[in-house]
Amino acid sequence: MFDNKQDNKIELIRNLFIAGSSAIPVVGGTLSVLLDKYLPSAIEKRRTDFLKQLEIDFNKLPYEIINSLESNECFYSIFLKVLSQVTYEHKTEKINAFRNILINSTLITDIEFNEVEYFIKLINSLSIDQIKILHLFYLRDYKKEIEFTDINKFIDKHWKVDPSYRWSLVTELIRDGLISSSIERQHKKGKGIQLSKMGEDFINYIFNPVSI
Repeated sequence: MFDNKQDNKIELIRNLFIAGSSAIPVVGGTLSVLLDKYLPSAIEKRRTDFLKQLEIDFNKLPYEIINSLESNECFYSIFLKVLSQVTYEHKTEKINAFRNILINSTLITDIEFNEVEYFIKLINSLSIDQIKILHLFYLRDYKKEIEFTDINKFIDKHWKVDPSYRWSLVTELIRDGLISSSIERQHKKGKGIQLSKMGEDFINYIFNPVSI
């Protein structure tokens, strides 16, 4: 039906997104009328823009990967969860994180579905400033573009925020298990405060390939 594999891939990508989008439940009754009448057009535009960019991203993936997703229920589940969140999210940092989760869920096979689902939950719960803090670790440990041993001193020097607010952000990242409070882990790598193993997986998922 198609002339080449690239045409097949484009058609498969569109079918994936159409199938996923159509699975979102439609609200009926009075609420449906209210949503149809008052829901800002910007929300629909946000979702459309996200899907268009995602189509560009997926078009860069190998045909074999795209073809394998057609009957992958885990992918559709992740796609629905992400699309639902993006529809009501306007922060670029979080939208990019959601894009990366979808892309990486097709490329990284050693992460369980439940862990990816938890990553989606974490993106929702983290503040933008906490995502920026995690991005500093990404720039240090993955991109090798900056150096620091004490994240608190680094923030004090380059990002003027109230110390108690900064400490609260870092403390919550430790509580969420993204930053390790283990002295042994800190000394082992010789860089002061470190990402936990889950934190390393998480930042790889949400910043790569699309950074903030």
